[in-house]
Amino acid sequence: MVSQFGRGPGPTLLLHLNGFDMGPQVCYESLFPEFSKGLADLGAQFIVNVTNDSWYGTWQEPYQHLYMTLARGVEFRRPVLRATNTGISTVALADGEVFPLSPLNKSWAGSYHVPFLKQPASTFYQRHFYLMPGLLWGGLIVLTMAGLWERAGKSGASAGET
Repeated sequence: MVSQFGRGPGPTLLLHLNGFDMGPQVCYESLFPEFSKGLADLGAQFIVNVTNDSWYGTWQEPYQHLYMTLARGVEFRRPVLRATNTGISTVALADGEVFPLSPLNKSWAGSYHVPFLKQPASTFYQRHFYLMPGLLWGGLIVLTMAGLWERAGKSGASAGET
């Protein structure tokens, strides 16, 4: 046992300085939308994700982790600033625009102008977060039923023509 680790307090604002409210995420906290929702609920104007992707290797995982992290910014309409030591660092704006990516496993520095809102409005997704699974499953069921209905109609029409 190297140390004793325990659960942290959950989403918190890390910095309240000169009107900036930063919502921090450490590594894979970005994969859980409820964590980012907590940051948005606290009033974070932008999300900063720091991570170590070295254990992912160099194939697809660093990219998957990157885009899953950047998705949080679109869901909650906040810019995401991502800094990694071996992975892919970049910035994504609240509208989903992604700035140039750092190279994988190479020293790199980037400087960007990142627009953000002082008081970002909550998104539909944020306000109705716990309804989303039901809405998505309901939509899938409706589309599946519509597809089956259409398929049955076409096969019935084909059988009547012979």
